[in-house]
Amino acid sequence: MSSVGRLHLRGMACVVALCMAGTASARETPPTCHARGGLPLGLEQFLDAQGFDPANRLVALADLDSDGRSEALVYLRGSEWCGSGGCTLLVLRGQRGNWLRVSQIPATRLPVRLLEQRHHGWRSLQVHVGGGGGAAHDAVLDFDGHRYLGKQTPPGATPSANPAGHPLIDEAPESTPRCER
Repeated sequence: MSSVGRLHLRGMACVVALCMAGTASARETPPTCHARGGLPLGLEQFLDAQGFDPANRLVALADLDSDGRSEALVYLRGSEWCGSGGCTLLVLRGQRGNWLRVSQIPATRLPVRLLEQRHHGWRSLQVHVGGGGGAAHDAVLDFDGHRYLGKQTPPGATPSANPAGHPLIDEAPESTPRCER
């Protein structure tokens, strides 16, 4: 075999190796994040039934209304849940074996933080917002007695100069999702 033929075979072997490496990494599932200790009864089934891909959801649990039971915060990622302003955050409440949607807040960015302040008995949340030409900032989401108000700074969310509270869902420095209870 000529040296040109050997060079051609080596080149083809490199291309095949690169294609296989790309295929393997494309098949890898992005890291997911679930609350420590597992999800409450029925929550995973509810999320699956709603069509929320496990690879594109981050779940954290927190008792938002001080009733002794954890609500679920679900950060949905992926093209159907995200836009230039961020992704969708759900707040779910367990009730008699079912999970009910309390709020669906579009265009939020990580981190999602739990604040000490309360409105109508529920703890406020803080998210990062930005996009659409507006300056990025942290915004406080208050509960209005029925749901968490959307991320719009006026009305509903209050800009916050300093990140505060306890991080429930965020991206760790190495870009691995991290959720807390």
